[in-house]
Amino acid sequence: MKLTPHKLSQEQAKELSNWKYPGEYSIYNLPSWDKMVEENYSLTDDVKRERFTGYTNEKGELVGFVNLLDEGEHIFFGIGVKPDYCSKGIGKTITKMTLTESQKRFPDKPVVLEVRTWNKRAVQCYQSQGFEIVEVKKQETYIGPGEFYVMKYEPKAL
Repeated sequence: MKLTPHKLSQEQAKELSNWKYPGEYSIYNLPSWDKMVEENYSLTDDVKRERFTGYTNEKGELVGFVNLLDEGEHIFFGIGVKPDYCSKGIGKTITKMTLTESQKRFPDKPVVLEVRTWNKRAVQCYQSQGFEIVEVKKQETYIGPGEFYVMKYEPKAL
């Protein structure tokens, strides 16, 4: 599948609130668009949404998105894949494309993400693209306490 990156539009950001993940992955479901606006999600802010990239397939369908945020000493990386496309290699493709883009935009800065320790599917995806677990931490989330891996990607010299 050929993916095309582009700035995430407001219409596409709204679409994300309709993505519904099954089972234990349902914790990744976003609230309604109205609720996201009410709670000031970054996706609802035209300026903050500039840091999000959407990925569309050949049919123009949004199949994933990423958030790259320069946090000073590293770049924070967040990713979402449309539920119908999970476990099909899309996450690996998007991660690889994003790491290349990050290195162009933020040369030599490591990329850091946090992922729940039970999410083996995501952990394997990130490890396959060069991320390594550097820390395990417990933190409070909106659904209660959770255990997370902090994973880091060190850019290779071009």
